[in-house]
Amino acid sequence: KQTLKSEVLSITELLRDFSRFLTRSISEKVKLELVNGRALPSIKVDRHQLETAIMNLAVNARDAMAGEGGVLTVQTSTEIIDEPKATGTEVIPPGDYIGIKVSDNGIGIPKDNLTRIFEPFFSTKQRGEGTGLGLSTVYGIVKQTGGFIAVDSEEGKGTTFTIYLPRYEATEEELAETQAVAEEAPSRDLTGTGAILLVEDEDAVRTFGARALRSKGYEVLEANNGENALEVLNKTDKTIDLVISDVVMPGIDGPTLVRMLREQKPELKVIFISGYAEDTYRDELDEENGVHFLPKPFSLKDLATKVKEVL
Repeated sequence: KQTLKSEVLSITELLRDFSRFLTRSISEKVKLELVNGRALPSIKVDRHQLETAIMNLAVNARDAMAGEGGVLTVQTSTEIIDEPKATGTEVIPPGDYIGIKVSDNGIGIPKDNLTRIFEPFFSTKQRGEGTGLGLSTVYGIVKQTGGFIAVDSEEGKGTTFTIYLPRYEATEEELAETQAVAEEAPSRDLTGTGAILLVEDEDAVRTFGARALRSKGYEVLEANNGENALEVLNKTDKTIDLVISDVVMPGIDGPTLVRMLREQKPELKVIFISGYAEDTYRDELDEENGVHFLPKPFSLKDLATKVKEVL
């Protein structure tokens, strides 16, 4: 239930811009294929939320193809639904939609799990390998955008998730405004130097953040929880300039980790990242003392801008 920053956009352009980050987030053994539908109508969505949803599906697909690898296909199309369509978890009403299919040829999902995969904390991963929030996050983003999501899977053959987003007829004023914003956006140098510790238990968010920051010139050490962060720091001789940490994590949470690290380095700069409202832990925030906040979901530009600002 986050505040949406909806804008009228082309799914083709969004995926074209976002595909290089998808490519970096999947293993070398996985090939990304982008198949764009022709003359697709506009959609009105929060760009960063939709990118987060697609990234989560891509990381799940990558994990399903771990070992021998495979092909991750992202395909867009116009989907016209004439009568209510049952997906197994919900019913999609008639209408004109844009379909975004994310397919893999991995291990597939057992039938017994298909109706539960969007539940918060439901996970088939081993303990410590994930929170089980990836697909429920995708579901929440799609529903909040006014869309629907369906899954089709066969064990041993692969899985396809299809996001249905309602088409949007943009007015001439909206299209002109979108173009004006794009043309007026000032370009800013977001490159920098320094060593950053990124602590995040959601694989998709951590992978996206680390790759993005490395592309801007930073050295990034990754950890998937508080305990792992302490282990990573014990094994490195690098001087950390900034810690970027999720707030809510199993075991040692973000604020506790930062308090522990600041016992040795009181001036350590910190950016907390979270999908929860900033007010829920405002006591931990003190920008004058080097503790900042970045709400999820964030774009590469949001993250790089915040890091540049803090460092």
